[in-house]
Amino acid sequence: MQHSFRQEVLLMKRLRHPNVVLFMGAVTSPPHLCIVTEFLPRGSLFQLLRRHSTATTLNWRRRILMALDIARGMNYLHRHNPPIILRDLKPSNLLVDKNWSVKVGDFGLSRLKHATFLTISTGNGTLQWMAPEVIRNEPADEKSDVYSFGVVLWELATLKIPLE
Repeated sequence: MQHSFRQEVLLMKRLRHPNVVLFMGAVTSPPHLCIVTEFLPRGSLFQLLRRHSTATTLNWRRRILMALDIARGMNYLHRHNPPIILRDLKPSNLLVDKNWSVKVGDFGLSRLKHATFLTISTGNGTLQWMAPEVIRNEPADEKSDVYSFGVVLWELATLKIPLE
């Protein structure tokens, strides 16, 4: 667990993009391991999509801008050298700031892509948003994140939880 924590810290401290959660610091004294990031007052996209006033608050224009923010954050991560594959892109890992900008967060399952493909060695993640190859523990690449992004787009369009 400490190794995974340190890997996530090392990854996050190198990232700087308006659509990626900003790393501020970390508490590394076991058993108190904690990552400190910027505060995003609107919470996760998952929480926003579940609120009762969503239909009026999240009009089509706002949802399209949110989708573009997610795409920009993913593009930055995928164009990183080496590319960063999230493997767990879902609304609860997409955080929203006071200006309704969406930022990609939670890099616990992400991995640097050193070869053409990478594999997932754990069964963590949330099935509704995971690409089939990730669920089957097969090689995964950027396309796996694009699959998850498609599910998030469907959720933004319908305001429903996928495969509920």
